[in-house]
Amino acid sequence: MSTTTTKALTVEPPICTISSAGGKSKHKLFNQSSSRLAYKFKPSNNSNYSVNLISGFLKVGGILDFEITRKAGKSKADKLVIMFNEAPADATDASKLFETNAPKSKLTGEFVLNFSVDE
Repeated sequence: MSTTTTKALTVEPPICTISSAGGKSKHKLFNQSSSRLAYKFKPSNNSNYSVNLISGFLKVGGILDFEITRKAGKSKADKLVIMFNEAPADATDASKLFETNAPKSKLTGEFVLNFSVDE
């Protein structure tokens, strides 16, 4: 199985293949860093796409199952941005680590999961 990866995170499968008539796609997010990470999912098109989770924490070596849902509609070049930031052990609200003034670390970044829509 191929993956989309950074040094901190990996996603399998690396592309979300889904029908323009609507449907669901299941994926896994792997924390391959040596730190606890906060994550945040940000679809480029909230009208057609949603993710069953918005943000949270992933422990070292942790695996997160998540699901992308697409409503029926015209296909465009949409994507899911996966943001991540190193999370202190005492952090309890992952969304706060993505606010404008939140501290950044060497493990702060984002990567893209592209959507492939079947007509």
